[in-house]
Amino acid sequence: MSKVLLMLLIATQLLGQNPLRINVDYTSFKYDASRNYVEIYYSFQYNQLKLIKDESAFKGGLVVQVLLKYPNKDSIIQGKAWKIPIEIKDTSEIDPNKNLVGATAFLVEPGKYQFILIARDLNDFSRFDSLMVPALINPVPEDRLWLSDVQLCSNIYQSNNRESIFYKNTFEVIPNPSLIYGLGLPVLYYYAEIYNINTISTDKYVVEWKIYDSFGNAVKSGRKLRMKTPANAVVEVGTVNLSNLPSGTYRFVLTAIDTSQNKGVSSVKRFYVYNPNITPTDTFQIAKGHDLTSEYVGMSESELDKEFSMARYIATPEEVNRYKQLKGEEAKRRFLIEFWQKRDPDKTTPINEMKIEYFKRVEYANRHFSVGNKEGWRTDRGRVYIMYGPPDEYERHPSEVDSKPYEIWYYHNIEGGVEFVFVDKSGFSDYILVHSTKRNELRDDNWRLHIAPN
Repeated sequence: MSKVLLMLLIATQLLGQNPLRINVDYTSFKYDASRNYVEIYYSFQYNQLKLIKDESAFKGGLVVQVLLKYPNKDSIIQGKAWKIPIEIKDTSEIDPNKNLVGATAFLVEPGKYQFILIARDLNDFSRFDSLMVPALINPVPEDRLWLSDVQLCSNIYQSNNRESIFYKNTFEVIPNPSLIYGLGLPVLYYYAEIYNINTISTDKYVVEWKIYDSFGNAVKSGRKLRMKTPANAVVEVGTVNLSNLPSGTYRFVLTAIDTSQNKGVSSVKRFYVYNPNITPTDTFQIAKGHDLTSEYVGMSESELDKEFSMARYIATPEEVNRYKQLKGEEAKRRFLIEFWQKRDPDKTTPINEMKIEYFKRVEYANRHFSVGNKEGWRTDRGRVYIMYGPPDEYERHPSEVDSKPYEIWYYHNIEGGVEFVFVDKSGFSDYILVHSTKRNELRDDNWRLHIAPN
């Protein structure tokens, strides 16, 4: 696949020019000493597809392509493509809430990758969706207890159907790529693999899970004492009923603990709950007309201020001025609710896709660009990543003899192609933006003076 076509598909997706919507998720498991087995999951609703009637039935389907590449290179490492045909006798059989779920897998060495999924309507190739998913594939050490990624699922049950694409270790593990639970899907199923059991010196170990809300409060938890087995790797599965949780964003944290050394390893997955009929448990009396299911209920004024600080990169000057004039928690809550409602690209869905994507970028920035006590979203690289997404390509120069460390990020589909140049002036990995060809960004055509050694 050419770089031009790939960037065209991604740009079209970002501009929101196609109505087909695909959910994507991934999980990494140990395969052997040098490689991981990475599963890619996807789902879409039947009623999104264009079906054409022939003499016997309505027919349609999807063409799916999954590509694997390094973040800073254009060449494709691995790729797969296949068709998913669909045939029904009557369109009245279509359940608008039913998703078609699929999966594929790749063997990869640990490292940073990008998975690109492109899905096209088989009867109308102009209707497609494309997503780029950054993936950090961690190595599995040999000398201590370890966990795979945790997979959140819509169902898990015992099975001997080894031909199923969802079969794993005597279980049928049905993924939930949307990561949405609650109304219609109240039970969260989880699957993970625990490695290096033989490194435990006692005959028991502990597995515990906790669910944290968006305020960092543990709202549900469970703990199990496991007996050590001869097998060096075991499967951990379980369920959690989410029917009483209010709508919002949550984190599922699974931890395996070697009690002999009092050391543990955790795997974390973010998910979403949509329970419109559940009122958050909160003593705050909400004014008439306030959204009771809002995740802002219960947040302090300082937490609300931080939320808007992180979101102000996409705020208008008028919105920034309005927020500065607000007094009290209630006014700021109502402002933030309206702020994100205006930016919801699809109000027919239970979640705000733009907000989810935005804070995924904030989370990525915090993981990769934090410096000292400065969170990643406050850095120049973090701001650019949050506003414009991952660069199409970048150059890294961390240890040139004749220059300070610097990076150049390229975005090929913004204003015909722009670049951002960041320089580590201090030598402490705090990369400062010194030049960009993007309109309304700092421009200094003599930026190379900033990378000259002192």
